[in-house]
Amino acid sequence: MDWFNRNWRGLSFVGILIAVWAIVAALRLVDPIILPAPWNVVRAVPGMLRERLLADIALTLGRVLAALAVACVFGIPVGLFLGYRQRAYKVVEGPLHALRSVPASALFPLFLIVAGVGETSIVALAAYPSLLVILVNAVSGAALANQSRLYQARLLNLSSLQMVSDVLFYEALPSIFDGIRTAVSYSLVLVVAVEMFIGLGERGLGRGIYLYQSSYRIPETYGAIMIAGMIGILLNWVVTKLQHHMLRWLPNVREEQ
Repeated sequence: MDWFNRNWRGLSFVGILIAVWAIVAALRLVDPIILPAPWNVVRAVPGMLRERLLADIALTLGRVLAALAVACVFGIPVGLFLGYRQRAYKVVEGPLHALRSVPASALFPLFLIVAGVGETSIVALAAYPSLLVILVNAVSGAALANQSRLYQARLLNLSSLQMVSDVLFYEALPSIFDGIRTAVSYSLVLVVAVEMFIGLGERGLGRGIYLYQSSYRIPETYGAIMIAGMIGILLNWVVTKLQHHMLRWLPNVREEQ
């Protein structure tokens, strides 16, 4: 009940959208080939799951999680170190922001040359912008660390590694989670887009959407798109829950729980 009380506005908005969609479809204000009825989309989902969609979802989700793992493993420690060593960060700040300005999709031919045609290219392309976002957020979080805690850590003669792992990591954790939440969206969008338009393989949620659309199976197309959106919502929810668990010592996080 508490969850419903916190989210009733969003749920009401979704309900209104579905109601408008149903009315438009029932009155045939839009050609069904463009906008199928919501009940047709719902009826199409079980057949999609039996046909191929479960395997496609698992493969796409695996690629997204692999990209996030790569981004976190490299982005968090490097970002914390650069946040601790501001002089080093100033040296790479310009090139770093220049790399962030380059669309990841424009670099895909380069990834194909370096990583080859296959899973590695898809994961690397999705990990690229995610890594940069997490890295920059880690730098920002470390740079805004509580100076009194850093002073106390210096009095204890902590090494640079201990300073980063035992102090700066927890100080920067709220900013890091903000970066991870953004990276989730980037990774999912890029993985689905590569599966859809590049067509490195015949499996994946993006490839399924493309095949349904190209064969004019419109309810299935809408169903696959909505499932992709629900995966994004689910991943964001998982990151939020993890954030609340790891930051439960913060007053504002305790109030949200």
